[in-house]
Amino acid sequence: MPKRSGKAATEGQLLQRAKFKLVSQFLVPLNQLTGKYFGEYQGARSRTNLAMSYQLLETVVEKDGNVEIDYAKVVITKGVLPAPTITDAKVEGGKLSANWKSDAGIGLAKEDDNMMFIVYNKDHHQFYVIDAQVQRKAQSVSASIPAEWVKNNVVWLVIVDAKKKLSSTSAYVGAI
Repeated sequence: MPKRSGKAATEGQLLQRAKFKLVSQFLVPLNQLTGKYFGEYQGARSRTNLAMSYQLLETVVEKDGNVEIDYAKVVITKGVLPAPTITDAKVEGGKLSANWKSDAGIGLAKEDDNMMFIVYNKDHHQFYVIDAQVQRKAQSVSASIPAEWVKNNVVWLVIVDAKKKLSSTSAYVGAI
């Protein structure tokens, strides 16, 4: 067991603590997703721990003496299903609208795969998950999000198969 030291933390230690706190607070609401769909089970390391490790190494940037997340680099799920190409996405009037090109029949992509959109609002520091409202074959979605989320939204797409066993690697849709 580590024991408490009387020494003050170094700048490097304080920086690492700030990064850990930032990523931990960001990922906690997504634990169900990361715990089920982030990569392959690796024994002692849970999938959620793998997600935490990835975000710490790949997504945290230092800017003006602070740490922040580079949302374009965030990966929420890691899987084998292909994600379709998003052709258009926007938030207007309390709705997320998105269009995509269906790639059903290519590789493991199936028409009945479920599209899941994960919306993060930077002002409210909250996630909203749009789950199982539409299948891959639909090629478009229009779904309600909290009405007050008119700006500063970040969106990712995750595909989950009909049996909820396989997923895609999350795809960054954009800051909209």
